[in-house]
Amino acid sequence: MRDLDIRLALRSYLRSEGDDDGSPLMVEEMPICLGRTRVDLATVNGRLHGFEIKSQVDTLSRLQSQLRDYGTVFDEITLVIGPKHLTGVMNELPTWCGILLAHRDEGRVTLEPFRQGGPNYHRDPLCLAQLLWREEALAVAERHGCDRGVRSKPRAAIWERLVESLALEDLAREVREAMQARGDTWRAAARAESDGAGSSPKPRRRRARRTRKARTRRRRTSLA
Repeated sequence: MRDLDIRLALRSYLRSEGDDDGSPLMVEEMPICLGRTRVDLATVNGRLHGFEIKSQVDTLSRLQSQLRDYGTVFDEITLVIGPKHLTGVMNELPTWCGILLAHRDEGRVTLEPFRQGGPNYHRDPLCLAQLLWREEALAVAERHGCDRGVRSKPRAAIWERLVESLALEDLAREVREAMQARGDTWRAAARAESDGAGSSPKPRRRRARRTRKARTRRRRTSLA
């Protein structure tokens, strides 16, 4: 089973399951910890739930470091794996992580709940605040009356103010609501908000090519 096969099955599974909070927003390759880690798929509604896929061709070498980062922001994590990985993960997963088993049945991938996850009590307020884009963070600070002195500051200062001023559950709720409000603007706005840590290098390559061309023209002119 390929990653793509499991990913498509997971999206279908989540749409069919639903819950009392309504249809969740699904976000592919959601960055956390300032882009250090990306979760394969996240759902956002009354809680922030991350899904990590380990296909038959994947290894588990990065799982522990991924789980440490996931634990800073997600209310719950579910590992989506093939039977091959089941023995390898059972002793590694914290109790708040669930497991979905992926099977290939008559040419299609189906998902079967294997272990129910639970609430994560180890979230980091700063890592949660860092999920907010600058304007979102400032809007939250304004609503809670703690924006004085940080309105013109970099986003890091606003995140720190939110951590100082809001209870964890209030901050988590604001983060979820901001993420849901992004809608179809998610990808484009995320690139604009990026500080460059995960941005495409193409613009720099284009600038470098223009610089080389300009130098070539100058040399040709000087030789003429």
